[in-house]
Amino acid sequence: MKVINETKLNQILEFINSFQLKEGRSPSYRQIAKIACFPSLATAQKYVKILQSRGLIERNDLGRIVTPTRLDTEDTIVAPLVGKVACGKPILAVENIEGNFRLPKTIFGSQDKMILTASGDSMEGVGIKDGDLIVAEITSTAESGDIVVALIDDSATVKTYYKKKGKHILHPENPKYEDIIPDELVIQGVVKHVIHNF
Repeated sequence: MKVINETKLNQILEFINSFQLKEGRSPSYRQIAKIACFPSLATAQKYVKILQSRGLIERNDLGRIVTPTRLDTEDTIVAPLVGKVACGKPILAVENIEGNFRLPKTIFGSQDKMILTASGDSMEGVGIKDGDLIVAEITSTAESGDIVVALIDDSATVKTYYKKKGKHILHPENPKYEDIIPDELVIQGVVKHVIHNF
């Protein structure tokens, strides 16, 4: 019997959850096979069965992955998708809402959230890549070490926040970039989740 690749298994679970969140339905075995680089649908089905046996997902009588009903019930919060946020250099903060996501409270909590699209590579060290969706809790305060959405002169950026000797420091998680030490900043949110764009 072949050994199960746990990393691949986690990748598939994350993909299924992200897909359900964005599409409101479950991915096909063909889509799973593609993102996991499996040579056949049978391998994708095998991994899905393992996830089911561990109680991480459900399948119906036809073998299709069941989309959790909580994604469409009152046990959700609605989070607006706002403009792109730079993960390289700050870009102009776009206040126009581009759409809405329904997020299950069991995963994301009941606090107000916003969703932003990451742009750039300065936060790759903490797993935030270009094109990922960032789920941030809307708040005006943060602790040192939090990953924040911050406004600097009406431009928004995502960085790790530190406060040292009375100064605000926005630290990129990529050695290619230098710290940003603004005279003033406004914290708009604290990043709580990242939905990867496969």
